[in-house]
Amino acid sequence: MEVENFVSQSPYPVLRIGRDGRVIYSNRAAELILHEWGIKIGEKVPSSIENTVKRVISRVNPEKTEMKFRKKVYLVSFHPLEGEDQVNVYGFDVTNHKKLKEKLRIKERQSDALHNIGRMALRCESLQAFMDESVKLVARTLGVEYSKIMELCPDGNFLLRASEGWKPGFVGKVIVSGSKEYQAGYTIYSKVAVIVRDFKKEKRFSASPFLKEHDIASGISVTIGKIEKPFGVLSAHSRRPKRFTADDTYFLNSVAFLISEVIERRHAEEELRQYKEQLEELVKQRTSELIRINERLTEEIAGRKQVEKALQNNVYFLETFLDAIPSPVFYRNLEGIYQGCNERFAREMLGLPKEKVIGHSMFEFRKQFSDKTIEVSTYYDRILLEEGKSIPHELKIPCAVNGKERNFLAHKATYSSVSGDIIGIVGVMLDITELKKAEQALLKTEEIRKKEIHHRIKNNLQVISSLLSLQAEHFSDREVRESFHDSQNRVMSMSLIHEELYKTGETGNFETFDFKTYLQKLANELFSSYVVGNQDIHLKLDLESVFLGMDTGIPLGIIINELVSNSLKHAFPKGKGEIQIKLHRLGSDKIEGEDRGTGRRETSEYLLIVSDNGIGLSEEIDFRHITSLGLQLVNILVEQIEGSIELIRGAGTEFRIKFRENACEV
Repeated sequence: MEVENFVSQSPYPVLRIGRDGRVIYSNRAAELILHEWGIKIGEKVPSSIENTVKRVISRVNPEKTEMKFRKKVYLVSFHPLEGEDQVNVYGFDVTNHKKLKEKLRIKERQSDALHNIGRMALRCESLQAFMDESVKLVARTLGVEYSKIMELCPDGNFLLRASEGWKPGFVGKVIVSGSKEYQAGYTIYSKVAVIVRDFKKEKRFSASPFLKEHDIASGISVTIGKIEKPFGVLSAHSRRPKRFTADDTYFLNSVAFLISEVIERRHAEEELRQYKEQLEELVKQRTSELIRINERLTEEIAGRKQVEKALQNNVYFLETFLDAIPSPVFYRNLEGIYQGCNERFAREMLGLPKEKVIGHSMFEFRKQFSDKTIEVSTYYDRILLEEGKSIPHELKIPCAVNGKERNFLAHKATYSSVSGDIIGIVGVMLDITELKKAEQALLKTEEIRKKEIHHRIKNNLQVISSLLSLQAEHFSDREVRESFHDSQNRVMSMSLIHEELYKTGETGNFETFDFKTYLQKLANELFSSYVVGNQDIHLKLDLESVFLGMDTGIPLGIIINELVSNSLKHAFPKGKGEIQIKLHRLGSDKIEGEDRGTGRRETSEYLLIVSDNGIGLSEEIDFRHITSLGLQLVNILVEQIEGSIELIRGAGTEFRIKFRENACEV
């Protein structure tokens, strides 16, 4: 009997179905499924379910499948009952698991896009082709209609270099003002990623005529290249309002970094190409000289020794020339046997003299070259020989001098015999170890910069709070002093947030902070500021640990500051009472008996309750249309975070505020 009670009260659907497809038993949770099927106990299930039941009974083997009922997804399993022509059906709610998989899918899509852009950087023959393909991939990955790359010109304006979605004929022609009054100029000016949720509500800058012409609603933009000398701006825009996430910002910054690297690499390749042309010209000249010498040999046998000496000089010149190149250089035949190399390749990479390298296969140097290095090298050799594509690729090789691993970028090309047949491969290894270190140093510097910014903002806000306090002492009017006091508390609420961001950043995250810890500090500060003397006013907190970003945390802190201050000033004329602050994620059993959610969520909805048991607001007062600056500010900030506010009157005053945030419970 206890088992039957347990099954009937189980939150998971449980059914028993006979071979004939009729429902024999259903617990309370399974009534949702029967309702969706439009049947009752004793009636037949849909034909597809009946077929599954018969198959499970015949094979005596359980089966699982996914089913969607209303907005929930269930994992439904069919288990045969031994000795009976019946099947037990169990359902498990996997809706949250599906949402998590969707978020991981988006991250995987962005990761794949970055990988593809990296591959395009090696595959595209021209910089313009690479930029054209990049903006297409950015728009497709972020799910927006428009994307573009704008190059910063010497006169401070922008030239449209590549675009996706914009009207045709603009690339290479449209000039956009570089003023910080528009988004592109503001991005260069602010030196950080710029996100616009709605251009109609944007206060920092205006939409350029170019964006207005395309009815743009939302956008995101980042700087391409170094902060002190940027190449330009990469941006993505949408005609419908869109909320860009921190992952979107990271993705766009990563693409901008890759574009910057390709631009710098193309410049380096152009220098190498010019150097190669000079080398080819020099080789051509030497070849011409050898041809003339050979012609003389056929005519003058007596000059043979002179020709041999000239050839020896040329070989010596080639060896000297290779040794003068400040990068490892080698050339080997199609069997992988080294035909020659310079001193830097032999000594630094293999730790051997050239004489012990030339004539030996690269497969003989497995002590110096790892299996992975040889595998990667032979893979790109095969592409070069079979497809004629020279693809630069990175290799990690221990330095023979000190044993430390270094990063190299290998550039390879084929060389041919006099008859034109390809007989080998020549390669140049560019040491990019310092470049890699610089990339890591740049990331570390960025973290330190963010931490310093939050620290300075906190100190500046504390200075402003102190100035407000000093200024208030010069006024005798009570209302004026209270106004200064209120302003001081608002500044204090923002200062505490930057203090929490600064502390949270010590663990590696500068974007969010623990709102529960912040609320405890804010409430204590407010009570210290207002409750004096023998007033018997108490504070009760019921908070979940929630991590919020600045865009939501700062407005929410000011809202709580205004509501608590209002209660402390007006709700308790007798100096006795209680103020409560509750903060819970919707779905938690701490709020009106709702079920607690499990796992992480992509977007969470929260309920904030600020209440007191004081004298309450008069029925005649409409808090949405009131002259009080505090309540006006509350309504404005609730709208800013796209939340909703509700006033409940009764034995005291209660404000209920719902809002959403891309955050998760800790």
